[in-house]
Amino acid sequence: MLITVLLSLVFAVAPPAGDIVVDSRQTFEEAIAGTSAPDSIVRMLTLVDVEYYSFDGRLHRGQIVIHREAADDIRQIFREIKARRFPVQSAIPIKFDKPDNGTSMDTLNNTYGFHYRPKTTFRTARLSAHAYGRAIDINPFRNPAVLRNGRIIPACGQYDPQVPGTITAASFLVRYFRQLGWRWGGSWTSVKDYMHFEKP
Repeated sequence: MLITVLLSLVFAVAPPAGDIVVDSRQTFEEAIAGTSAPDSIVRMLTLVDVEYYSFDGRLHRGQIVIHREAADDIRQIFREIKARRFPVQSAIPIKFDKPDNGTSMDTLNNTYGFHYRPKTTFRTARLSAHAYGRAIDINPFRNPAVLRNGRIIPACGQYDPQVPGTITAASFLVRYFRQLGWRWGGSWTSVKDYMHFEKP
């Protein structure tokens, strides 16, 4: 009886199969609320709406905060992601009022762009390309960073090229990003940051 009730509740609130699942629908002000980034950086950012198929096989709509000069690239890349049905878990701007300055990688396999913080893959106080809105991380759980000492970021991440949503050197994503002038962290020699693309 309890199972029947629970199932009826699930299907009662589930949207129709043809509808787009909205992962993020924020204003720009909401998307950057709480960031410690200076105004000189914030003024260069914009909020881009993107669509993608997630791991549930359904079409989703999310948002990426990115540098204005990279906005058209992100739109083109996500059109290709959608066309090829490359699965993306979600695309939700970082919540800066959360612990660790809003990092979402520890709890979500979330794709994001702007994040005002230092580099996490190197021992340095230098700002990450994310801090300027010039980088994007895609499916961090499927495409973790692997440091020299073997440490994995995020800790629960697993890199398996055979698993959908994983980025490899032969991936269309790597080729497409490179054509637009981006660099892939998976090709670095000191560390392997498979989720990471950045544009100088």
